[in-house]
Amino acid sequence: MERIVFNVGPYSFTTSAFLIGLLLVQELSIEEQDSIGNWLQLVGLTMQTYASQKVTLDVNNITNEDNTNKSDDVTNIDALKKTIKNIEDKLDELYNNK
Repeated sequence: MERIVFNVGPYSFTTSAFLIGLLLVQELSIEEQDSIGNWLQLVGLTMQTYASQKVTLDVNNITNEDNTNKSDDVTNIDALKKTIKNIEDKLDELYNNK
């Protein structure tokens, strides 16, 4: 696929998004607009979050090459699992207290 989108100037790029948005609001109900708008925001935020974390990891790897070993990955995964478990416990507690 050609990367045509990335060769467009910032003014034209922004204007095209604006025009597409205006076209969509004419064809969609308020609820549909809200749903699609939230979905598009989530897509954008997911891409931004991924990219920023990738940059952070790349910068950290440049400054500290020792961060790439497997034991750090296991430690990070274990920490994430514990955090997820804590969130689940809190959500269960909130749900059961209703």
